[in-house]
Amino acid sequence: MTGLPATSNLRRMRQYLDRYPHNVQPVAFEFLVTSAFARGFHLPFKTRATDNGSIAHKVVWYGDVDYKKKIFTPAPSGPDGACFSCGYSLLIESTLRGNVSNQWRKEFIESLNHYDSFVSQHGAERNDVYLALVAPEFHRSTYTGFKQKASEGYNIIMLDCQNLSTICNICACVQTFRHLDLRYLLRRIIKKLRESGSLTSFRKDVRRYIDNWEVELLKQEQTVYFGLKSYEAMKKAGRNIVGASDIMLKLHRDAHFERCIRKLGGGDLALYIREGLLRERLARLVEAPNEDLFCRVDGADFKARSLRMIRAVESLDQ
Repeated sequence: MTGLPATSNLRRMRQYLDRYPHNVQPVAFEFLVTSAFARGFHLPFKTRATDNGSIAHKVVWYGDVDYKKKIFTPAPSGPDGACFSCGYSLLIESTLRGNVSNQWRKEFIESLNHYDSFVSQHGAERNDVYLALVAPEFHRSTYTGFKQKASEGYNIIMLDCQNLSTICNICACVQTFRHLDLRYLLRRIIKKLRESGSLTSFRKDVRRYIDNWEVELLKQEQTVYFGLKSYEAMKKAGRNIVGASDIMLKLHRDAHFERCIRKLGGGDLALYIREGLLRERLARLVEAPNEDLFCRVDGADFKARSLRMIRAVESLDQ
């Protein structure tokens, strides 16, 4: 997404904010947070000026930005932004005001009215609308206030910048990510807010939920992930037919791959490679006496097959 800040800026906030004058930093933060959701959901990013209503699924920041001059115009009254995903919507409210006692009263209490207005204006089911609150950290009074509102039926997700960055990075790395997968995590966070006994326990549980959710997604994507990484290793080898041992050698030099293996609890790498390449039809097995040899499928052939599948699904949805 050209022109949008990287989600890693959520982790190095000071360096990101120091690019802008002090009075511009709050709106620059709103821009960063809303664009992070666009990256996480893999949706087009629009501003108040560029949103023309022609795209159903998108993330809209209700402010505006001149990318060349780095000039921001804040959103008017209402939420900072909204994510119109497949099957549900997410209102986005963010603030740089951190762990201070007036965080709830000054920054967030009005977001409940924005939630009610959005449900009414869009004729949406309340269960299909979520309210995402993002801040560097939350004050205890903010937690207490939103816990009460969550128990009254509001779908509230409290995310600090670190957790939002982690979620977006997971979504970016999972090729088979679906909006329903993220909805599952959001529902668990909402349920925990309603049941939690303290802000400290809530924070710990959210981090644990995100870690477990990542493992679930990795297991869901296991053959796709190992198939693509093995295909990449075959490309680097520069040959159409590559042995499993050569693929394993190249994969062991990949830090991200090593991390995923640890997350999955290890396993038989040769089997992961074989199942990934064959089940995702990225290669054919070549008979050999000593080890598995794989003949790589041409990228154009893979693309043509994928497009035929897309057209077949689209025809069934009509």
